[in-house]
Amino acid sequence: MRLFQFTTANIPSILSLAGSDDRLLLRQDAVYLLLTSQQWPCPVLVLQADLLKRGLICPANVSVIDDTQWVELVIAASQVISCQS
Repeated sequence: MRLFQFTTANIPSILSLAGSDDRLLLRQDAVYLLLTSQQWPCPVLVLQADLLKRGLICPANVSVIDDTQWVELVIAASQVISCQS
């Protein structure tokens, strides 16, 4: 499982490499992507603190995680790919 981490509201082309076994974590301003009707190639997660800070409601098909779960996810991933633009 690879972990793709996005921090901006832009969807980078690297997302095309994601498969159904991977995970996508939306952090910081990337949580605004939840407001789009984007079809994701893998399960999507968001940090609870980022949702709260921006006053957003999480859709039912997205998992909310805390910082401890985020660390566990990074440890479990075979590769972590961070995209900041």
